[in-house]
Amino acid sequence: MRVAALAALLLLAAAAARAQSPSGLEIFTSPAKGYCIACHQVPEGAGPATRSDLGPRLEGKRMRELGKARLRALLADPMAANPDTVMPPFGRHRILSPAEIDRVVDYLDALP
Repeated sequence: MRVAALAALLLLAAAAARAQSPSGLEIFTSPAKGYCIACHQVPEGAGPATRSDLGPRLEGKRMRELGKARLRALLADPMAANPDTVMPPFGRHRILSPAEIDRVVDYLDALP
């Protein structure tokens, strides 16, 4: 009985922590986190409108073609694929946690 109660408590705590965690869109647009929107555009309705053009426009079809594993690798350390990129290595420099990177990947994968 105690084990079941402890397990239920842990599940509730994990759910509460996820509820307080920023979404992929919030990370994507937050100056304190990814701030991807400073360099990238997303389809209309998927985030704020911007004229940013330093990085490529992020379209859902292209994101899904890359796949979640490749997106995750690009966010963690884009310099591994392109040493001349100006995109920060969000994972390698610990700008974003692995869980935050996963949320941004999920957001990008769901773009229209």
